[in-house]
Amino acid sequence: MVLKRGRRQPADVLVHDHGYGPERCYRVDYAEKAGNDRSRGRGQGWGRGGTQWPVRVLLGALTLSVVAASGAAGIERYLNLKYVTPQAPLVQADIRSTDKEAWAEQGRKLPDEAPPVVLTFHDVNVHSDSPYVLTPQAFDTQLTALETAGYQTLSAKQFAAYMKGGRVPRRSVLLTFDDGTDGLWKYADRILAKHKMHGTVSLITGSMDKHRPYYLTWREIDRMYKSGRWDFQSHTRAMHGREPVDAWGKTGAELANRLWLPEEHRPETQAEYLERVRGDLKGSIDDITGHGMPVPQMFAIPFSAGPGQENLDTSNSQGTQGRQLLNALFPYVLTDHSSIPLTASRRAAAEGTVQRVEVVARTTPDEMLANIAQNVQVAPDVSRPLFDVENWGGRQTRTGFEVFLGRGPSSPRAPRYAKADYRPNSSLDWTDYRASTIIGSLGNGTNQAALGVRTNSKEPVTVVVTQNRAVLLADGYEVASQALDKQSEHSVTIDVRRQGTTVYVDGSVRLSHTSSYESAQLTGGITIRSGINKAGNQWAAFEGLSVSPLQP
Repeated sequence: MVLKRGRRQPADVLVHDHGYGPERCYRVDYAEKAGNDRSRGRGQGWGRGGTQWPVRVLLGALTLSVVAASGAAGIERYLNLKYVTPQAPLVQADIRSTDKEAWAEQGRKLPDEAPPVVLTFHDVNVHSDSPYVLTPQAFDTQLTALETAGYQTLSAKQFAAYMKGGRVPRRSVLLTFDDGTDGLWKYADRILAKHKMHGTVSLITGSMDKHRPYYLTWREIDRMYKSGRWDFQSHTRAMHGREPVDAWGKTGAELANRLWLPEEHRPETQAEYLERVRGDLKGSIDDITGHGMPVPQMFAIPFSAGPGQENLDTSNSQGTQGRQLLNALFPYVLTDHSSIPLTASRRAAAEGTVQRVEVVARTTPDEMLANIAQNVQVAPDVSRPLFDVENWGGRQTRTGFEVFLGRGPSSPRAPRYAKADYRPNSSLDWTDYRASTIIGSLGNGTNQAALGVRTNSKEPVTVVVTQNRAVLLADGYEVASQALDKQSEHSVTIDVRRQGTTVYVDGSVRLSHTSSYESAQLTGGITIRSGINKAGNQWAAFEGLSVSPLQP
């Protein structure tokens, strides 16, 4: 490089000659440049001045949010792996076309407008020996049968609305599942979605997230609830077990019994029992609402054993207080077994207890549909019930139905009394109706027959007829009687209206009774009874029995 002499160059310029012409090169004073840059930065908001901190804070916050999001996603993945079981592939049951045709025919035999029936399922799983567990294929088949027969499923909200007097689809069921087992998420959920149906689960809330993989987790429950296919109700928090109830080690359901306190060598007092039960039930409600779901309206009794059924003294207020506690917290108490089978009906709503129809592993679709038909409420309009033999229940002896037609057994050891209720599970709401019959073959006065109304209500009413007398009974107690013209055949008509019952014998004899119970507690169907004084006597015969509605 050659520095040329001549005209003076600026101080920061050097002229270089590389052999192909002069080239100007600028010498930079880096110290001065840095100062100038800082000066410009202060004016423009950049550089290393005090105004640079917002950018740095923004970049730092962005970095932290990315790290936090990444960490949260990792935690979420971990929790889902731990608390959300992968769902099994959807199964397809092998169903014959002839089966579908049979199910559709069963549906056509049912009333077009019918109140709902509540079904009980327990679990859906594979490789189980439990008699309560359905395989996914069996569950799919049962839902297909319901769908083919024309049934729709209800949500818990729709069912509660019906029990309060509202309307429901023309033919409906409420599908309930007890306990809250993981098979409902793993297997049943996709099958329910396939059929566009709805399920209601009663949870043992204290067992959720525990005893994996048997029970559901709250994360699975959250997904099920948000799908819109599932509702969640109570099955206690931690009272789904049997504990000692006396000093000898006898066990009973925790809900239905005062437990034995071994350290104090005594059973719980009534106050201690109520406090324990109240605390558990309120805890189950808190568990459900604490996970973002509505307050439960239904409670499924563990083992279907409720207050008043085991060691609570029903001769005083113990059983009543237990029942009042349940109904104070839950408007509707569900059971699979009860002394009076109050299936979904207006009367069940008045009592606050609903009996369900249980579906277990051995239940075939045909049996399930037949059981539903036996429990669906029908109108009091039957022209020939004596020919509808399959719908008579409650016979207390082995006489057979022909005994009511005057053709009973005559052997010395044969029973001398028979009783049958017509559609006892599906006539619960009958009121404002007339029951009429002719009772014949009364013979020489050694036999009798009776026609009853308001069956299984708070106060059943019965008229007992012999050759020469009619006696009116209310809940088994005589309230009226009158002599009849002595003859072997009498006509009987009973009018049932709200709280009043009026009996006409032979069109001229009138007996009546007015109950003090609320009319909602007095609804019910008809009963026939027959008896002889000694073996070999002629049995009375019912003829022309009919039921028809009366104008309210």
